Amino acid sequence: MAARDEGAALLEFCLVLPLLLIFFLGLLAFTLHVMESQMLHFSAYVAARTALVDSARKGEEAAALFLAASRRELFWLSNISRQAAGRVLSVTKRQKGVEVQVGREETTLSSFINLIRGVLSGGNLRGSGFKGNSNQLLIEYRLGRP
Repeated sequence: MAARDEGAALLEFCLVLPLLLIFFLGLLAFTLHVMESQMLHFSAYVAARTALVDSARKGEEAAALFLAASRRELFWLSNISRQAAGRVLSVTKRQKGVEVQVGREETTLSSFINLIRGVLSGGNLRGSGFKGNSNQLLIEYRLGRP
């Protein structure tokens, strides 16, 4: 009888283990997505604050340095390498405010979330954000008066 119980425990373990792995890997992917999003938002904030006090060029440099250091991606430092990698970093200073745009390629998790959103809203793949520039995610940040 003990051998049958051990077989049942092994079967239950084999059924539950893939579910636990999927759960923990999904949790890890979500955490990495949130961390990346926070880095991009904070870099836009740093660029806007620096540009408001100094110049638009200094704000762009501050954001590029922050992104290069925090994400360990050196292509943020040069405008040519940013364009080659498909990244966007622009700072525009107006009389009463600053506008910042930080763009990056869309991650797999973002694509999956857009797909789920489209399905839940009753749309199909074409109506769920998979059209045009779906590989680009743009963060816009404005500081000051319009």
